[in-house]
Amino acid sequence: MSSKEGLLSQAVAMAYFGCAVIIIVYWLFAMSAADAGEPLDLVKSTHERFLQVLQDPMLQSKDKEIEINDRLRDIRMPLIDIDEMAKRVLAKHWTPLTTAEQKEFIEVFRAYLELLNYIPARFASATLVLEREKIEREFAEVEGYFYFPAARNAPVVYKLHLVDGKWKLYDSSGWGVSSVENLRAQFDRVIAKSSFQGLIKLLREKKETMEKRRATEK
Repeated sequence: MSSKEGLLSQAVAMAYFGCAVIIIVYWLFAMSAADAGEPLDLVKSTHERFLQVLQDPMLQSKDKEIEINDRLRDIRMPLIDIDEMAKRVLAKHWTPLTTAEQKEFIEVFRAYLELLNYIPARFASATLVLEREKIEREFAEVEGYFYFPAARNAPVVYKLHLVDGKWKLYDSSGWGVSSVENLRAQFDRVIAKSSFQGLIKLLREKKETMEKRRATEK
């Protein structure tokens, strides 16, 4: 793996899991506007759903990792606003793209994120304490901490907005580092050294590598 590829892989993983893999267990899941409740309640409920998977006695053996990842993916992906996240991570590079290129990036970005599968075991014993919820029209932020038995506490922030009556997650941060901003910096470097198509190529290659690795683990 090249240094550039390694940086990109790390950046995407950090962004997807909320920086330093903090958010892996806590991506929100979609609910209808009628039963959605407040964003803070959604975070709390999602925390509980993911813990049910991670602590399931029937899923503790190593050969269950793919099943665990699939369950976590099915919970987290419906809530992530991939379109909004794609625009924010590309930032200045988004507008100059053609409509076809924008759709291509969203497709590749989504496919790559779906395959990321890092599971930090320590989150199964972490305690999530939610301290504050701020809602301003269609935007919301939920702040809190993860408390670990034998590790430094991690402050986290979830950023959501309403899309067609549903709360969607578009950014998150851990230890004050924004997922979107971190990923934007890494993508910007790749584009500056190569091109937009170079970024697309690298994401596709990483996706193919992960698919092959997944196939050998079955």
